[in-house]
Amino acid sequence: MRRSAATPQYSTQVLAQVRRRRLKRVLLPLLLGIIVAAYTYGALDARTIAEDRNDILPQGVEAVLLGTAFTVASLPVGWSILGRMLIPIPTLLLYLTVFLGKNPPLPFLAAFVLALVYAGALTTLSAYLGDRPDRPRLGSRQ
Repeated sequence: MRRSAATPQYSTQVLAQVRRRRLKRVLLPLLLGIIVAAYTYGALDARTIAEDRNDILPQGVEAVLLGTAFTVASLPVGWSILGRMLIPIPTLLLYLTVFLGKNPPLPFLAAFVLALVYAGALTTLSAYLGDRPDRPRLGSRQ
């Protein structure tokens, strides 16, 4: 297929630079999503009270789902808001069971506040990573 005269010709260096930039934008959220999944799996495995281990899904699946939601929420695309909608409530419930399932368990108020902090931190971090870098920020130099 021949290129038309209106299609611009880019050098291979420019195209390689664009590919590297796109890869970096995807790799960071992917790596952080894997870290969130691993940390969540470790936290779920640390529960010692038998009643808290009666989950609907296996622990590994819960951790992978949270890591996937974090990865999707952290991608710099327009539909990443869907992942951000999924993070707060499941994270709150998941880490609430973690903090209440420790031996000895934390008091409910402390466990609830810590679970809120974890849910807020993951949501805030994913929102920060999901911001598109081409959008100018208030007060930035252009």
